[in-house]
Amino acid sequence: MNKNVNGKTELGAFIESSLVECFYRIFRVDVNTGEFEIYKDNGLFDDDELRAIPDIYAYMQKLINDKIIFPEYTTICRRFTNPEYVRKSVFSGDKRIVQSYKARTTKGIQWVTFTIIIGHDCSPENPSVLFTWREADSDAMTLLDTLPTISTLYDKLLRINLTNNTYEPVIVDSDEKEQLVGGVINMYEWWAGYSQSGNVASEDMGAFSTLSKTGSLQKRFAEDPTPVNFRYRRKVDGEYRWAQLELSPSVEYSEENQVMLLSLRDVHEDYTEQLRRRQELLDTMNRDALTSLYNRLKFKEDLAELGGKSSSNNFTCLYIDVNGLHELNNLLGHQKGDDMLCSVADTLKKYFPDDRVYRIGGDEFVALSTKLSKSEVEHAVEKVRRDLRRDNYEISVGIENGACGGNAEKIVGAAEVAMRNDKENYYKHNGDRRRKRQMNEELEQMLVEKHDSERFLEAIAHQFSGVYLVDHVSDTHRHIYASDRFSELLEETEERFSAAMRLYVERHVKPEYHERFDDILDYDKLNQKFDENGSVQFTYQKTDGSWRNVRILEADRQESARPETIWIFEEDKA
Repeated sequence: MNKNVNGKTELGAFIESSLVECFYRIFRVDVNTGEFEIYKDNGLFDDDELRAIPDIYAYMQKLINDKIIFPEYTTICRRFTNPEYVRKSVFSGDKRIVQSYKARTTKGIQWVTFTIIIGHDCSPENPSVLFTWREADSDAMTLLDTLPTISTLYDKLLRINLTNNTYEPVIVDSDEKEQLVGGVINMYEWWAGYSQSGNVASEDMGAFSTLSKTGSLQKRFAEDPTPVNFRYRRKVDGEYRWAQLELSPSVEYSEENQVMLLSLRDVHEDYTEQLRRRQELLDTMNRDALTSLYNRLKFKEDLAELGGKSSSNNFTCLYIDVNGLHELNNLLGHQKGDDMLCSVADTLKKYFPDDRVYRIGGDEFVALSTKLSKSEVEHAVEKVRRDLRRDNYEISVGIENGACGGNAEKIVGAAEVAMRNDKENYYKHNGDRRRKRQMNEELEQMLVEKHDSERFLEAIAHQFSGVYLVDHVSDTHRHIYASDRFSELLEETEERFSAAMRLYVERHVKPEYHERFDDILDYDKLNQKFDENGSVQFTYQKTDGSWRNVRILEADRQESARPETIWIFEEDKA
């Protein structure tokens, strides 16, 4: 192979001359002193005054100050004004350092790629490198064109090198520019200082601290080169806001040179809304739809939590069962039953505002109090009973606390046993008759006022043998509910109510009760009884041995000028 006079091969000389042609300008720089000499300059940059500056770092700062470098790229270029950053980057083992930006030239505005080329023998003892400028290629220009858009999505983009512990800012928000382009070079030290200065919420320090552990990230990505993602709260303008951080390998990544891209964006509004919806959904799952109290699922979770604590017996359990819900649903309809349950729930919330109150079954309620003693709970329960009795509602109650010994489940179990005993005592002394009498009075009132007859028919009419509105003048009726057997009798008597009733008595009622019916089927005598007693009621036995109750009430005369009565026939189960 032929050699030229300088000892270089012709091919080597050709390659060198071709490479030089690619650059607008080439400076040879001593990174220790900052001194530089111009190796090539094609005059593209009108900066004669700048070239008189003997220090390359001051020269780079002047490019920024005079806006030869466009302002939106000053942040990422300012690191080249920092001697400590440049020296550490040059001596870290990289072969080149590249940054593209938009600049003003003698030919107008152009995209420029600035590169520091580092020789294989470069060292602190031989600190010579080349600072070069050339026209940016299409890929670099495309990337730079997208940066303004990317900057609206991210608060921070950093190119970091885990191997040599350095970082380069690509995008940083205004509050952190000076910190990132200043004298702090050690990446791990910067992360640690940032978090320990109160910039990260104390609750999120665990996740964030993984960034400041030297070597831990290197090992992690060597074993698993998939991105790391986590959210944390960082301080912005004096308040903590949620941010999403992602650390992922760049296209340059290798096990020997772990180059990463760190991105950070504010997600506060979206994430707080997500947390709110999640809590709302969780709360809905834990709530009883009818009463809005906590449900059985939540009760079990809270009881398990109490059972897991050493002080699990330090609470008082109130166990409640509502008396008469089944009868109320059957006689007056499920809406009345729902009204009763809601009334009980509202009253419990009123007197136990600081405690967890649950509806754990159809008519069963529980309150767990960690603040009230057993005597204080008993005192509150008396107020609950008092308020509910105003609406003719009764409850059975059991109360127990840690004094009974045992764990949380045993305390609740003891309260339930006490409630069962109270319920048994209630029915023993008050019986079904008292509650039934109260419901009959409500039924009578509803019928007299003719409220919701369709709902009545739908919900409770099947509990009766017959319910009829009888016109005394015409001896006709309007039935709310009529049995098939009595309907046949009405057809036989051409819909005359008294005649149908006489056939019913003759065929289906034992003879000793016929006289009672004679008195009520004489409408004049019946009106006299209303004047004396306000209503008529008696019990009779049918020929099949079953017993029936009949109640006769005056209807609301405001509805009609004609005299009308309500006849109610009901099976007697007493």
